Amino acid sequence: MRILIADDDRDLAEALAGYVRECDHEVVDTVTGGGLSVIRSFARYQPDVVLLDIKMPKFNGLTVCHALLSRKPGVKIVFVSGAIEGGHPFVKSCGATAYLSKPVLLKELRETLDHLAA
Repeated sequence: MRILIADDDRDLAEALAGYVRECDHEVVDTVTGGGLSVIRSFARYQPDVVLLDIKMPKFNGLTVCHALLSRKPGVKIVFVSGAIEGGHPFVKSCGATAYLSKPVLLKELRETLDHLAA
């Protein structure tokens, strides 16, 4: 799958990119500049999956999720967060496909990506 990684923590974004490659998927872009940059990158690369941090500057992940799904309803959004729980009503209602807690473990990411690819 073609995957866009979006997290304002540059080190974490690079670590996720390494994990995604280790899971034999393509990283189309790694965005660390905030939500607006994610929307721009998404329009350019049209990924299959977006690994999306929730707490980002210039549009949070919840807002970005809605924007991406309105542009490409079939895209799979996987929230990645250490600050907001996956069961939070805002997270559950915005249309994301999956949720991973930080710190993300390679095993959990692999399982999630395998499920999404099936």
